[in-house]
Amino acid sequence: MAAGTDSRFEFNVPPSAQLPELFTHLSPPPATLDTLTGLILSHAHVDHYGALDEFPSSLPLIVGPGTKAWVDGSPDEEKPVPPWFWNHPTFIGEVGEEGARGKGDGWHKIGSYEKAFDFFGDGSFWLMQARSIMKHCPGHQVALCRVSMSPDTYVLLGGDTCHSRYIYTPFPEPAARSDVACWAHPSEGPVGSTKGSHTMHVDLDQAYKSIARLTRMEMEDNVMCVVAHETDVAYELGIGVGEMKQGWESWKENGWKEGKEKGIGPNSKSAN
Repeated sequence: MAAGTDSRFEFNVPPSAQLPELFTHLSPPPATLDTLTGLILSHAHVDHYGALDEFPSSLPLIVGPGTKAWVDGSPDEEKPVPPWFWNHPTFIGEVGEEGARGKGDGWHKIGSYEKAFDFFGDGSFWLMQARSIMKHCPGHQVALCRVSMSPDTYVLLGGDTCHSRYIYTPFPEPAARSDVACWAHPSEGPVGSTKGSHTMHVDLDQAYKSIARLTRMEMEDNVMCVVAHETDVAYELGIGVGEMKQGWESWKENGWKEGKEKGIGPNSKSAN
């Protein structure tokens, strides 16, 4: 992640975190930056998009409803995003707006989400909204991606709905995971914290509802959920950086979902 001009957004992140490099390295040929037609963000937290100015400025940036009002702030307020968020893209649109609706025909209900947008119009990629998931960040959205057909299988990219698979997986019993109820990162401040836990959500009631939606989707046999920060999944599945030899389309036959679930429990790495 390249440092911005504002010192608030300077981070010491390894070069491997550069999104353009990851895209060209992990995507099958002939995928290059020139083949991209747009960028879709889960939400406007800098750790989820990095340095946008390293992508071609012609690419439209597509975000969830409510994002633009939040990142713009007022003339007297500091912007909550680095300057390159606004300065680089030619176009920023919210899902469903003119120029940001793909081939979708409006909002539909799918699974546990009341608002879902069929972006390509063929059921392959749904951008889903819920009031509860926006309590982490205004405009936060998740994506349901069809990765195989006959039978259809999906990966649900949960963004920051929560920060560990230990939270949303439908087991073990709640008492065994009570200490990590909505845990995200240790915090010394009062914002979003309750006795015994710390959270990145401003409304815990809505956060629990958001996690419940994810849990319900994870219960589907043909859906595997992955949230952005569950990096321990790579270790549970024996996948190191650059070692993923097969795409997500093989998750079901490879037993990846079961592999994730086996790593959950009082004695697992994720609980320690």
